[in-house]
Amino acid sequence: MLPSAIIKKVLSHIDPDELIALTADLVRINSVWDPAAGTSEQAVAEKVARWAQSQGFVVQIDQVAPNRSNIIISGPTGSEKRTLMFEAHTDVVTPGDVSAWRYDPFGAEIVGRRMYGRGTNDTKGNLAAMLIAMKALKTAAVELSGSVVGGALCDEEDQMLGVTDFIKRGHADKITAAVICEPQDGMICTSQKGAVRASYRITGRMSHGAMPLSGLNCAPAIARLIDGLHQLEKKAATTVGCDTHLGWPSFTPTVIQAPSAGAPQLNVMPGEAEVLVDIRTTPAQSHQKITTELKTLAQNVTQKVRESYKQYDDLLDLQRRQDLAVRVDILTDRPCTLTDAAEPIVKAAAWAIQTISRKTPVFGGVPGATDGTFLWSMKNIPIVTMGAGNRRIPHQIDEWVDLDQLIETAGVYALTALQYLRAG
Repeated sequence: MLPSAIIKKVLSHIDPDELIALTADLVRINSVWDPAAGTSEQAVAEKVARWAQSQGFVVQIDQVAPNRSNIIISGPTGSEKRTLMFEAHTDVVTPGDVSAWRYDPFGAEIVGRRMYGRGTNDTKGNLAAMLIAMKALKTAAVELSGSVVGGALCDEEDQMLGVTDFIKRGHADKITAAVICEPQDGMICTSQKGAVRASYRITGRMSHGAMPLSGLNCAPAIARLIDGLHQLEKKAATTVGCDTHLGWPSFTPTVIQAPSAGAPQLNVMPGEAEVLVDIRTTPAQSHQKITTELKTLAQNVTQKVRESYKQYDDLLDLQRRQDLAVRVDILTDRPCTLTDAAEPIVKAAAWAIQTISRKTPVFGGVPGATDGTFLWSMKNIPIVTMGAGNRRIPHQIDEWVDLDQLIETAGVYALTALQYLRAG
């Protein structure tokens, strides 16, 4: 049990006003990755680096890609027994139609006890909370049996180039546990859904809309694909069921595009089409099996549509090549993560939440993937994902974060590190 005097000393160095001001500074920087508009995470990364250096931290800046940097902050250090990483990303998604927002998406406007703006929730508020927590540990100068590392990483919202670069450079080699700072309503999330993203490309033959029999329409294949994906989802639901923390698996067609490139025209039957699929998995599923099922579906749809066209052409006494084809490409394959509840980092997080809130911790799972996916799968690092913010708010118009929950989160982060690095 940690002495109450040490706990109070660390928490006394968390300044709510400084946390709110730092969050606002980060939110006011547009860090959407949009080369055409000339925006990226770089300005936020530089802001984080300057702030950390001003607090006396050692900072390393790694260029991941042009105008996209990771910031690695060496926090309080102790023995080499354990190293805890706090990780948060610096990019945000587009605000979309700015006119639809009640508040400036990059204004960090405070109304009551809420701050509004893109990234307040996902995840600049939590990025600021982790920085303030690291400062509190450093300023309190408590003795630790391990070290703290902070990672402000780029490109979490897309290809996760930041975390993969972090791992490739060897930064993760000494990390023994990580806290992924994402909006999870104060829950301790010990699991994350996996993701398989696929592209189905359907190739037929283009023709005039008034003369469809001179071409080969892709639409019947699209219809069969969508139905086939739904059948795969039903099969998964009945075989693996509903995960306690992650819910149901899903096979979701998200983009249906014909033609696959260029402008559509009402009187033109496209010669090709594309269907993009976002599959979210639970730990009970096999990604290898899913990939096989997706490929089998492409083969079956190709065969069934060709047979259907053959029967129809025989009926019309029509001669044409029934050479429609369906091909599937796997775009990304991100595994599920599952951290054992007995891991020291899980116990430390639970103790910290109970100490701060005086409530029993609530455990859950992350419905999407995070940078922690790669730390867990590539380096076997136990992770917990937790932070301030309603988990249904990310990527929405008028995104917001509750400031009182954000202040509490900074305390939870600090005490999680204190407990984890003083245990054992």
